[in-house]
Amino acid sequence: MTGKTRVRQPGDREVAPGRLALVQSFVNSLNVEFGPDEFATVEGFTRWLGAYGPPGAASEVTEADRRRAVELREALRALLRENNGGDPDPQARATVARLAERLPLVVDVDPATGLPGLRPVHDGARGLMAQVLGIVVEATGDGSWQRLKSCHDHRCSWAFYDRARNRSGRWCSMAVCGTRSKMTVYRQGLRTPRTTAATGG
Repeated sequence: MTGKTRVRQPGDREVAPGRLALVQSFVNSLNVEFGPDEFATVEGFTRWLGAYGPPGAASEVTEADRRRAVELREALRALLRENNGGDPDPQARATVARLAERLPLVVDVDPATGLPGLRPVHDGARGLMAQVLGIVVEATGDGSWQRLKSCHDHRCSWAFYDRARNRSGRWCSMAVCGTRSKMTVYRQGLRTPRTTAATGG
């Protein structure tokens, strides 16, 4: 993971492997259900960049950077819903494509390994966001992207990494979100017969 901070995951799950942990942290900068939103202000986004980004990422952050980060974060969250069985989201895909035009990457060769990779053209906040997109591309190629999911309970939407062999994980925490979702379905099932009887169906 690029940054210095690790957030404890629901259900004691492990964070996503390798560089994909940065993408997970980027999406989870907003706790949808309880807050806070670390990207709500330029100051908050700057603090996040200082904790998770490479050296220099937190310098000269602008309001435009913050808004771009929020757009990218929510588009990625929507794509993570797709990874968890959600319907395709054309708007989220279009948003990622549009932002990628402003966050270019170039092919670079790692001097230590001799292996090619993607490197951001820009420094600072834009460079960090470009790096996030580059990691998504790499993870799509090795299959790990498909295991990064948004919790099936949309009240939560926490990004979690599914390590199940058959990629069957649906909730960030079975004990919390899984149980809550099942109870919701159960209660709906109890109400349905009464509704049918009342309408003469």
